[in-house]
Amino acid sequence: SSMTEDAAVFGGLKNMVDGLANTYQLYNPKMIAVSTTCMAEVIGDDLHSFIQNAKDKNSVPRDFNVPFAHTPAFVGSHVDGYDNMVKGILEHFWKGQERTQIEGTINIIPGFDGFCVGNNRELKRLLDVMGVSYTLIQDASDQFDTPSDGEYRMYDGGTKINEVKKALNAEATL
Repeated sequence: SSMTEDAAVFGGLKNMVDGLANTYQLYNPKMIAVSTTCMAEVIGDDLHSFIQNAKDKNSVPRDFNVPFAHTPAFVGSHVDGYDNMVKGILEHFWKGQERTQIEGTINIIPGFDGFCVGNNRELKRLLDVMGVSYTLIQDASDQFDTPSDGEYRMYDGGTKINEVKKALNAEATL
């Protein structure tokens, strides 16, 4: 996102290489999701090749998860960008995997929800009461509700990577 004049002319590859390396070193994440912004879309930056180039330059390990999505600011709204990123993450983890349906399991993708803290918690409570086997894709209810108590937490809660991988096998997705 932080493009100077030369990045706007020549592309954001250097920013991608540096950004992935800095993020990986500073935060030790389990994955880094990347999305474009308006300028990267205007100049046509290719996220797939940029991520591969960054891995070639050892910004992150070759097998490190870097799902991505093109989310141009001038197409649709923030809701469309959110949907694109969810799709990009699912495609990243499901690509090339064989699906083995598990009866009685469902995925719930609640979509962009400014009230997800309360809504997702209530949805999970209701599903638990009904005994439903589910995966709530992109559960941000705890992440937006992390207390400010002086203890550093990257993100509390959320849908785990292994849950997203297993969600491929759900009987249905809502």
